[in-house]
Amino acid sequence: MSSRVALVTGAGSGIGAGTAQSLAALGHRVAVVDRSDRAHAVAEQINTSGGTAVAVLADISEPDAVTRAVAEVTAALGPVEILVNNAGFARDNPVLDMPLADWDAVMATHLRGAFLMLKAVGPAMRDAGWGRVVNISSISALVDDERANYVAAKAGLEGFTRATALDLAPFGITVNAVGPGVVQTEMTKVSAARAGRTLDEHLEVQRRSIPVGRTGTPHDIARAVLFFAAEDADYVTGQVIYVSGGPHG
Repeated sequence: MSSRVALVTGAGSGIGAGTAQSLAALGHRVAVVDRSDRAHAVAEQINTSGGTAVAVLADISEPDAVTRAVAEVTAALGPVEILVNNAGFARDNPVLDMPLADWDAVMATHLRGAFLMLKAVGPAMRDAGWGRVVNISSISALVDDERANYVAAKAGLEGFTRATALDLAPFGITVNAVGPGVVQTEMTKVSAARAGRTLDEHLEVQRRSIPVGRTGTPHDIARAVLFFAAEDADYVTGQVIYVSGGPHG
């Protein structure tokens, strides 16, 4: 596999960090992009392990921040060739109790952010005739309760994946999505608290509903991202794969 420049959003922890580490382990130069300064720790770990990474702090829902971040990455590593739109968070509430600000914030990061990032890195991919875009969705895109903003954002991201795959296929750019199931991340702690459980109790409840008998890890998701990002995955585009320990869809 050729060494490429990869940019992962929301890479300061969880699935994003695991994906950045996995890409670096294959020899890719990785931009660890996050709103939090935790991005520095992830980049340092990659560099200490013999990889190449830079940390960039940015709110990817803001156009100017995206432009600046991509310029910084390009100057440090070269044009972005692999984009992983992972940044996101949940602000759950029953729909009739959901503040407009929570609806807008979730949409801004998941959907607006993915659009802005693709707009920023896509021209260089088009000019090079090669690119890989992987959007991180969720099994919640299918249905979930008391999180209409998150469900709508993830379902929208899957529609965005299919539409942009059609637009970009003539330029050698593939666009696919990975939909995680229950994965042990910071967001899982939020879900546990929302359910009135400790993290261990919540994971045990979730585990019992998963056919393979365990919850996921960030690296389970990263392995699917690596498939979509591969050189020889050029005949696969516009697809969504759920990595959830069981069948979904």
